[in-house]
Amino acid sequence: MQALTASWGAWLSAYEQHYKALPGTARDTACPSCGAERLRLAFTGLAEERVGYATFWCDGCLLGIHLSRRPVPDGVPMDSIHTPVEQRAVRVPNYTLLWPDEDDA
Repeated sequence: MQALTASWGAWLSAYEQHYKALPGTARDTACPSCGAERLRLAFTGLAEERVGYATFWCDGCLLGIHLSRRPVPDGVPMDSIHTPVEQRAVRVPNYTLLWPDEDDA
């Protein structure tokens, strides 16, 4: 089994770096767990409200986090929650979801 090397809080910080760069791409943001520069961010939600959930993961180590009720900036692609998973633009892999620790709450 793979050892988890980064906390949920470290992942949240990496997410915030990515989010602030939208609709562009965050530069030089390495995975908090494995160090690979293979972080991915996808939004799924309600297009008319531009609110949805964020799926943030590393294509290298397949670890990541999931955040609910996130505002989706204009110009950022977002799949509708009504679109079947197999038809969504971004294929999210089966990654290991990290959860907040007591210290992160």
